[in-house]
Amino acid sequence: KLQFLYLIEHTTGTGRTMANMARWSQRVVAESGGMGKMWPEMMALCGTPGVVNLGQGFPDFHPPARVTAAAMKALDVNALQQYSPVPGLKNLQESVAALYGGMYKDTLNPATQVCVATSGTEALYLSMQAVVNPGDEVVVFEPFFPWYLPNTRLAGGIPRVVTLEAPHFKITREALEKVFSDKTKVVLLNTPHNPTGHCFTKEELDLVAEFCVKHDVIAVSDEVYESCIFPGGAHHRVCDAPGMKDRTLTIGAASKMLSVTGWRVGWVYGPEDLIAAARSLHAFVSYCAPVPLQQAVSDALNEIVAADDYSFEGVPKLFHGNFEILADALERTGASVCPAQGGYFLIADISTSGMTDIEYVHHLAKDRKVGGIPLGMFYQPEADGKIKESNLVRFAVCKQRAQIEAAARNLLAA
Repeated sequence: KLQFLYLIEHTTGTGRTMANMARWSQRVVAESGGMGKMWPEMMALCGTPGVVNLGQGFPDFHPPARVTAAAMKALDVNALQQYSPVPGLKNLQESVAALYGGMYKDTLNPATQVCVATSGTEALYLSMQAVVNPGDEVVVFEPFFPWYLPNTRLAGGIPRVVTLEAPHFKITREALEKVFSDKTKVVLLNTPHNPTGHCFTKEELDLVAEFCVKHDVIAVSDEVYESCIFPGGAHHRVCDAPGMKDRTLTIGAASKMLSVTGWRVGWVYGPEDLIAAARSLHAFVSYCAPVPLQQAVSDALNEIVAADDYSFEGVPKLFHGNFEILADALERTGASVCPAQGGYFLIADISTSGMTDIEYVHHLAKDRKVGGIPLGMFYQPEADGKIKESNLVRFAVCKQRAQIEAAARNLLAA
């Protein structure tokens, strides 16, 4: 009730009024609180003319020419203009299996262990709906991608939230002991991590695996940033931890791997029985991902595997350089920067400014013409539905170098 009243009070002018919300389902009302209102506000703030937009995490450069050429070619193939089979185009399933065979020496059966979805976001939804029953407890680590809590609750799950502490955001045994129990059904992980850029270490994932095996827990692992590991960093998969191969659903996506966030082609892979459940749900949700783009993704992945080159067009190196440039500028303003090993983002601690994260991003957009996102949006809301206050701010480094350099100049302007 508190969240509902907060929503009504704070969303006038957005089309959400007491009158037109009367016909909304309770589940929609419950998931349309502070975060549902603040995200578009922050996107509008970061998109203000003249502001260098480091808010939303999408690349602002053209994808590799070979990738878009494959899409244009696929648009001329008549058979690719119609539905694909529910699990995805056979050749894309095979390409995904080959990719992980090349990257991790995995031995996936593409016919039974891969489900192509309409984005990593849908793959996450399918995974949670496939394994979570009403009343099941789901362990989630905050800060988190804001879609994780709604996905948990829409499946009927009860979130058990673990707070990862800045600046290193590491998983500890003490934290897991507080949330894992025989009521736990799923642990939802994300590595490389959005928003922090932390890549969970082998030791951290082995620790999670220990608790999963002890309590018979399934892992849903969002690994869409796996292709963006900074030099010196390493990506470790949850499914490779002891005892986890047959209890892990792993999510990947072309969005981040090929810098095509608008294509909405993703996948989930894992044990046959769980993939069968995800495929069944996929038929009822979107039926199939865009078929010409499935073909284009397959072609692009095949080229990567054939070349045995997993440098991903130098994108990780670019983003790491961006991280270093932006970190230097922020630190020269008095902020401190949390270390990261990969991903699309940089987290800055702005405690010395004396402002909250929300106050800081408004100040930054107005006075320094740089857009960022308050990290409070990536935590569990307060009991009254309000966004949590934080002293941390997220910046996207997945941009052209010129954009990052412009942001750095703006930050340091007198």
